[in-house]
Amino acid sequence: MLSLHALQQDCIKEYRRYADTVAVLSALYQVFRKNPQIVSYVGIEQNLRNDEGNTVTPDIVALCEANTKGLVIELKSSLPFSESLLEKEIKETRKFAIPCHNWKNATGEVDYHDIILVCHFEDAERTVDMIKKVSQEKDYDFLAHEGFALWTWTIGAAKAGERKEHLIVYPSYGKTRNANIESMIKPTGLVLPEESLTYLRFLFTFTRAKPPIHYTMATLIQNVFSSFQDPTKGRAMYKLATDLIYQRANIFWPSWHSFDQATIQAKRGWISEALETMFALDLIGKPVGEPDYWLVPIPTLRSREPVQMALCTMLSKRQLKVTERRGLRGRPRTRPIRLKPHPKMKKLEDFL
Repeated sequence: MLSLHALQQDCIKEYRRYADTVAVLSALYQVFRKNPQIVSYVGIEQNLRNDEGNTVTPDIVALCEANTKGLVIELKSSLPFSESLLEKEIKETRKFAIPCHNWKNATGEVDYHDIILVCHFEDAERTVDMIKKVSQEKDYDFLAHEGFALWTWTIGAAKAGERKEHLIVYPSYGKTRNANIESMIKPTGLVLPEESLTYLRFLFTFTRAKPPIHYTMATLIQNVFSSFQDPTKGRAMYKLATDLIYQRANIFWPSWHSFDQATIQAKRGWISEALETMFALDLIGKPVGEPDYWLVPIPTLRSREPVQMALCTMLSKRQLKVTERRGLRGRPRTRPIRLKPHPKMKKLEDFL
């Protein structure tokens, strides 16, 4: 059974991985946006329609070479360790390989488009192995051709013992058909210093992928809840509606693309789930008979630890209790064993 420390470490790692993935997405977006000689247009989470009639929404969509060539980029904050699930993830990239329409140019069409899959360096080796395996199948041979690439990212210290960090994105497999992109990413990779990374962390907060529950909880506590606090009061209880919290989240985390205000970074379902989990942890309350309202103490969480670490401790303790309870509940009942002599068995006295 996992220890409390192991659960805490997994929880914190999951939080950081998602936060770093958001930074990577922001970084790639900013790099392309500031280099029009590489891409003429770049957008976030925009819908394309492929020849099979399905709508696909890559994390990044870009146009190159006078809007005649396309580029789609899909980021994965984590990839499964299970071979069957990893194979499924890789095969899902086929939806991006099918010719797509509705590009943001005059015709809505491009001559062709390239695909870049981006993952964390801890997932890279087994992902490359799976790509090579899947590419042998007829429907997925695009994985073995130019026009598909796997990029890997990592965030590390500049020198041993230093606190400063930098982001590196580098190629791990395949290549695009765009010479400018290839020269940008090779041979040393794309490096962003701490100053740029800090800015990017504040620029955007969510990707299209669902975040870990404690990530949403932390962002609500640190950003949304605190914005409701009356500065003339100390710690106080506030009665807040789910709709009001959601609307405030829209202000903090607006659409990635300004022309589509219907799309926001944080989905309503993520916020509702985070609120329910905070209620289960006794961080917030509910007024009787008002299911759409919450009683939120602000400041919500007082701890000497960073908010995300404090939440991970609470969630890990709760998970440990649930696991222990299930273990006790699932343990079969034991009955005392009583030996009864068979009628034909002789008594011990008979041998004396």
